[in-house]
Amino acid sequence: MTPSRSTLSRLALCLCLAAFAGCGGGGPIVRDVTPFTAEHEPAFENGLDMVRDPEALGGAWLRTWEDEIDRRVSLADVVALVTVKTFRTDVDLERNETYRLVTQVDREYLGELEDEVVLSVSASEAGFGTISDNERRILDTQFIAFIKFQESADGTVRPRWHLSPASEPVARRVRDLLRTRRDVVEDDGTRRRVIVHRN
Repeated sequence: MTPSRSTLSRLALCLCLAAFAGCGGGGPIVRDVTPFTAEHEPAFENGLDMVRDPEALGGAWLRTWEDEIDRRVSLADVVALVTVKTFRTDVDLERNETYRLVTQVDREYLGELEDEVVLSVSASEAGFGTISDNERRILDTQFIAFIKFQESADGTVRPRWHLSPASEPVARRVRDLLRTRRDVVEDDGTRRRVIVHRN
């Protein structure tokens, strides 16, 4: 007995869907995106710090560092361990520079990311100088990335970010803060689900 045409069509469709599902990584990531406000700007300035041993700062400098990292952990959508694999400089027709850091995601502490994330900063953004000043120290280096997603008027979602060295003192502080954060459940009604498609 020969299979009917509809059976063959269904079989072909199933095979196509199975082949498609195996291509190009996982499905889209669904994110809860909150409004990006003035409170978030200094915490996610698209820049980095190079403080490997916070205790060496001492006094007011240490308190400032603690306040900043506390704020980043409490406001971030994602906290992850990343390695900068590629550093690119793009220049537009007006000669404005944009740095693009292609990062490999080594571990997610909070939230979810693709396997590779591009973090960009333009010359007009606050963190540009921190990248420019440390360009030679960034490549092939591990950082802890604090990411807050920002949705533009046209619906595009881009990561706003800050990188800190993945030294043991910094990582320990971040882990402690994340344990505290997981104990606090917040629902202020401002979250909105946005699907971010993997490339």
